[in-house]
Amino acid sequence: MMYEPKRQHPAYILSVLIEQIRNIIIPIIILFVSGDKGSIFQYLFAIVLVVFPVVSAIIKWYRFTYYVTEDGFRIRSGLFVIENTFIQKERIQSVAINAGFIQQLFHVVSVRIETAGGKKAEGVLNAIPKDEALALRNEILQFKKKKIDEVQTTEKSEPVDESSVDFTAKVDFKKLILAGITSFEVGIAFAVLASLFSQIEDLLPNSVYEAIYNQIQSFTYMMFFILFLGCLLLSLFFTTLRYVLKFANFTVHRKETQLMITRGLFEKNEFNVSIKRIQGVVVEEGIFRQLFGYATIYVEAVGMGDSQENGRHVLHPFIKMKHVPEFLTNFIPSISYDAISHRAPKRARKSYYSWSILIFLIVALAIVLLPFVQFWALGLVLIGVFIGEIRYRYAGYTLLDRTVILQSGFFSRTTAIIPRERIQVLIGKQSMLQKRAKLKSIYITILSSQFGRTYKVKHLDEKDVNRMIGWFS
Repeated sequence: MMYEPKRQHPAYILSVLIEQIRNIIIPIIILFVSGDKGSIFQYLFAIVLVVFPVVSAIIKWYRFTYYVTEDGFRIRSGLFVIENTFIQKERIQSVAINAGFIQQLFHVVSVRIETAGGKKAEGVLNAIPKDEALALRNEILQFKKKKIDEVQTTEKSEPVDESSVDFTAKVDFKKLILAGITSFEVGIAFAVLASLFSQIEDLLPNSVYEAIYNQIQSFTYMMFFILFLGCLLLSLFFTTLRYVLKFANFTVHRKETQLMITRGLFEKNEFNVSIKRIQGVVVEEGIFRQLFGYATIYVEAVGMGDSQENGRHVLHPFIKMKHVPEFLTNFIPSISYDAISHRAPKRARKSYYSWSILIFLIVALAIVLLPFVQFWALGLVLIGVFIGEIRYRYAGYTLLDRTVILQSGFFSRTTAIIPRERIQVLIGKQSMLQKRAKLKSIYITILSSQFGRTYKVKHLDEKDVNRMIGWFS
């Protein structure tokens, strides 16, 4: 039955309709707020804006068909222009299964079929039964496994028996709460609250706004501090809740050479990543998570990645740093990991300080003429010194037989683990100032979800960078 053309579940009509209404809601509001109230033009135009999305959603659902062939996946779609899409199974890198709120109401899921080098998912099914989505994914995985076995047989290499490989890791609820608290997203939420507060005059009635404004004018400094602390705690609560909902029921499961990642409470997401498609591993330690010894592990894989994570897949959202080597050995045995063995030389400290101090000094000079801010201007320069020291302490690398490990960072410490065979470009750069200090910067580019991603460490010892260039060449 999989090889016969099929249509999606009618829930697809609702999902398309909601998306289209979201795009026209602002014009509708503007239409009714401006102009003569109750004019015939307003009503006719509103009817067109409402009826057209409904009709187009139904037509899109009717014309959208998909089916699997022996060697590929076909989609026929379009509203006014019919588009035929054919994706070869060999080019498919991953099949992601998600279930948003609308999908869960109708017991369906959405499927994203992703290939290497694509700027977006080439095949998207928005509403199909979950058992059919799993059957589709298994069909593609079995095809790719068969092709790999054929290549191994042709090359007369002994196949590796991985039928017994089966590892699973989960994250419990308590750790997710701590992960949310230390996610450093509270600043984003606080900025959103501040933005809403700046628009409060337009949102509230004049009488209510004036009452609140008069009350705030009578606040003491302590009351302002308590208000600030309350907003901070509220931001922390919402960011923690968002993180817990996003990574609830997180499970990573390795079966043979496949990694299956599931997460989410209201919006359930499933990612499927082949170990052989992984280009590198990134271990990220936020400034607060370093206090507790925790980190997040990402994988860079060919094909479309997770848009919520900057094109990368979260392999583990919250793991003890001391458990990272064992975790990588179990789930990605092809990746070699070791502690950073070489740091930036002491003479590089000035290079790290100079740019940070210069940037904050310019800002300080811009505000030093303002009254009551001279002390804060001096504080900005000290912040530049502090940031320069952090960047200097984070910079380092480790060179193994077939793997290079780069470490750098700003507030968050990032460790990139890159196998030599996955490196696309390796560049050593040296400015005139670096040449005088015998320093050099290293830039390494790998394939990622959509484009190449570059990891770098600046102001390393010139001999160390030359050693890496020789190792790669």
